This record gives sequence, structure tokens and C-alpha cells, in this order.
Amino acid sequence: MKRLTLLLILTILLSAYTPSIVAHGDDERLYIVVTLPVLADIVGNIAGDKAIVESLIEPGVNLAAYELTPKDSERIADSDLFLYVGYGNEAVLGTYAESIKNGEGVINILNLIKQDIKYPPQEKENPYFWMNPLNVKVLVNKMAALLSNIDPENSEQYMRNANDYLKQLDQLDSWIAERIRNIPEESRKLVTIRNTMAYYADRYGIKLIGFITGAAGTYEPQTKSVIDLFENIVEMDVGVLFVEYEESATTLREVIETLAEEAGVEVIGYLYIESLAPSHGVNTYIDLMRRNTEVIIKGLALNIGDKGSRNPGSGVFDNPVLRPFKYEFMRRGALTLLLVMAAAALVGSFAVLRGWAIFGDALSHGAIVGLVAAYLFSFDYFLGALLAGLVVALSVSSVERRTRLRTDVIIAVTFSTMLALAIAVLSYIGGATVSIEDILFADVTAVSTEMMTRTIISSLSIIVFAILFRRILLIYTVDPLGANALGMRTGVIHYVLLLLLAFTVVSSFMTIGAIPAFASLIIPPAASFLLSRRPGEFMVRSIVIALVSAISGIYISYYVGTNAGAAAILVSSSIFAGAVIYVSLFRGRGA
Repeated sequence: MKRLTLLLILTILLSAYTPSIVAHGDDERLYIVVTLPVLADIVGNIAGDKAIVESLIEPGVNLAAYELTPKDSERIADSDLFLYVGYGNEAVLGTYAESIKNGEGVINILNLIKQDIKYPPQEKENPYFWMNPLNVKVLVNKMAALLSNIDPENSEQYMRNANDYLKQLDQLDSWIAERIRNIPEESRKLVTIRNTMAYYADRYGIKLIGFITGAAGTYEPQTKSVIDLFENIVEMDVGVLFVEYEESATTLREVIETLAEEAGVEVIGYLYIESLAPSHGVNTYIDLMRRNTEVIIKGLALNIGDKGSRNPGSGVFDNPVLRPFKYEFMRRGALTLLLVMAAAALVGSFAVLRGWAIFGDALSHGAIVGLVAAYLFSFDYFLGALLAGLVVALSVSSVERRTRLRTDVIIAVTFSTMLALAIAVLSYIGGATVSIEDILFADVTAVSTEMMTRTIISSLSIIVFAILFRRILLIYTVDPLGANALGMRTGVIHYVLLLLLAFTVVSSFMTIGAIPAFASLIIPPAASFLLSRRPGEFMVRSIVIALVSAISGIYISYYVGTNAGAAAILVSSSIFAGAVIYVSLFRGRGA
């Protein structure tokens, strides 16, 4: 048995350290690696059969979810030429390539062509130059010259390939211009979720009304920007909103659906920007531009007709005090945030007394695994997160009762394992459209009527249950041994409290994000604990602090321009800091 085990270990080690065969093997052609599929196609048309061109990111994989693997590192190291644009997560790949190749054969494409491309007004930081075919022509000429210098033996072939491709790009440009020309000028209004179409709009005479988030960055929930876009849509009488690639599992997508419903706008998509989509017939850059044009033509045609019902908001809300609640989606978000934070603070009161503060963090991390499972098997995200939360809760409790390990050690092992499992699965499947900003901080403007209804039911159920059984829960959390002496079934109470905590954390997690969910559970009760002397007073003040934090977060998010959940937590933290100062200065002196 020992020999078999040793043989197995040696086999694993040998397989791990055996060099893999690179894609080009002994091929003497140039080996070119690029970051994006659309760039691989463009460069491949110039290289022809004289070079091997590969994209690190496979078609259909979201750039934001891409995970670098050891195999990809090997491809970068072995490449004769590594090309990247330099934005968002893609910029990280360029920096990494610079490091492992000592800067040799690594080229930032934007730096290569920036002196010669045509920028839209006020858009010099926008990296999506290829959305204008004339800019691609500049890249083609630059790349043909670059490849000819690197491989002069095949220079003539590179130049011939480039000339042939330039003709195709001229034809593409003429075709797009002709198609757009059929749309009346007053109906050429483009609204997208990301600012990726600026080059396209400028080239073909389309007015870019607005967008929610920048082209190169990730979406950071910001109430003011969402409301501004909503008002632009209504004011400019736009009938359609375009979606760039599949954002179906993200908070940003939920924001779009909410805006569309309230503004009477139809959502049209998908536009493909940096990736190809073979399953939708988008195999090349030219396919991508043609498909996008057809989608845009269809959408712009809707601007000609009736825009449907609008929700411009009531004039009652025009004063500064009520302004953040002018629109229905903001009122839904505010109500949801208030209920979620109140329920979390109430249940968190028991967690603080019991010494389970870190347990909420474990549950929120565990819920991520549930989200990944729900994504993989296409079932309800809330149920997936809830089931994972329950597994964490029961696992921690079971191990705690059967071992001598301290609770904090078990929790640390559990939540780190669950988080590692989620990341391992995501990297194995090549990423997902669930991005980190959606997990950490959600957006109150994204709350749909269905989600609000679900939150009302779950939060009120939690509050009612906690109030009805507050005496039993208080006795158990303050003095478990005393509760047992009184004849209480402490084992049942223990698991009930765990389940209540899990249900609360997951309910909060799905609406305001992992960080606010955990913070809402701990910070308001912690501040209240410092200011209270009796249990009843402690619980009431926990809820009051949570409600004050929630409503303040809404106002801050609107007038300052930030995430409502994050702002609410900062208010809670400020109250906690104030409580610490008060206790230190006054109660410490016997006041």
C-alpha cells in the first residue's frame, strides 16, 4: 500500500513538472499572442499563413472574468510578439507580459497607433478604437510594417495580405455608412450601458446620449449616474437602450432592466465589442461590425415610432429633501435597503452577544459558492446562495460540537475553503458573467419589483420571528449554560439561531452585496452595545442605527455620487466611532 501511494505521488509530481508542448511546436513561423479574439482576427489577416496568431482570451469569455493560467503564461513567454491594448483587466496581462518577457516583443497597440487614429470628441482615453474601421486600417498598416521588420523574408506577403484586408475594411465602412444613412438623422440616438461605441457613433453620425459606466473600467454602482442616464433617456425621447455583450448575470444588467421598464425603453442586444461569438455567427472582426450594425439599425428604427409609457417622476419630489426618491426604482431601492439593514441589525444583535461576529463573514463567503453553482446549473441565485449558506452554518456548528477547535478557527477554515472552491470552479470553466463588484457591493437602483417583494417578505419574516422569540434567543446568547439549566433545548435554539443568521445574511447578500450584508449584521449592533445598558434598549438602538445609516446612505449616494450600500456602512462606522469616543471620554470617567 505504501509503495502504491509513493508511486501515485511520484506520478503526480512528474506530470506537474513535465513541460507541455506549446501550440506552435517546432514550427519556425512567428508565434504571435494577443489578448483579445477581435485583435487576433485582425492581426491574423495580416500574418496569413506566415505566422501563428492566438488569443489568450477565448471567444465568448468575458474579459472581466478571465483568469490567467500557467499554460497561458507559457504561451506569453514563448511568443515572438505579444500584443495588447491596455485597459481594465487586459492591462494587467500587458504588465505581466512585460515582466516575464523583460519588455522584449511586447507592444501596446494603442501606443503604436495613437498618433494616427481619429478620436471622437473628448474620448482620447477610450481604448475601443477598432469600433471605427478607419482606425483598424491604421493598425493594419502599422502591423504590416512591424511584421515586415521582424520577418523581412516574408515582407511581400505581409504587405499583400494587408492590402487585401484594407479593401475589405473599405467595403465594410461603406456598407455601414449606407445602412445608417437610411435612418432619419433625428432618430440616430445611441444609449449603451458602457461607453464602448463612441468611435462608432462619431464615425457614422450617431448622437451618443449616454451610458452608465466607462468603457474600460468595471461597473461601480453609483446612484447619481444611473438617475442621470434615466433622465437623459426620458428627456431626449430615446426608445431603445443597447447592451454590450451578455451582462445577464450582473448587477449592471439588472440596473438596465429596471431603467428600461420604468422609462418605457426596449433593451436591444447584444453588441459584441472585444470578443467574437461563433455560436452567433460572429467569427471575424468584419462579422462583428456587420452584426452590431444590424442590431443598431433595428434599435434606431424604434426611435422613429412610439416610445411607450414613460415614468418622468412626480413634481412633488423636486425639492432637495425628496429629490433622491423622485423615481419609483429609487423608492424601491430605498425601501429594500431599509428593511434589509433593519433585519440584519436585529439578528446581528444576537450574533454580537453570542460572539459570532465573524460567522456572518463566513456565511457571505460561503454564499458565493452557491451563486457559482446556480450559475453553472441555471437555477435561482437566491436559492443557490441560501443552500450554500445553510451548508456553511451547519458544517461549522457540527465541527464545533465534535472537536476541540475554537469556533473562530473552524469559521476561518470554512469560509476560506468555500471561497477557494468558488474561484477554482470559475477559473476551470473559463470565468462567468458574475463579476467581483456585483458580489461585494450590489446596487439599490437594480432592485426589481419582484426582488423588493421577496425582500419585504423575507425581512419582515426575520423581524417578526426575532421579536417573537427574543427572550429565548437573548437568554441563550447571553448565558448558554444558564439557558440549559432552565431546561431550554439549547441544541435546538443553537441551530435555529444559525439558520436565522444564514437566512438573514443571504437575504442581505442578494440585495446589497457581501460587504454591506456582513457589515449591517455587526456594526449597528456593535455601536448599540456601547450605548445601551438593557437588552431591549440594545436591540431597539441597533435597528435605529441601521435605519439612520440606510437613509443617510441613500442621500449620500445621490448627492455625492457613490454606492448606497457602501455609504450606509460608512455612516454606521461613523456612529460606531462616535460611540467609542463617547464611552472613552465619559463612561470611562464614571459619567
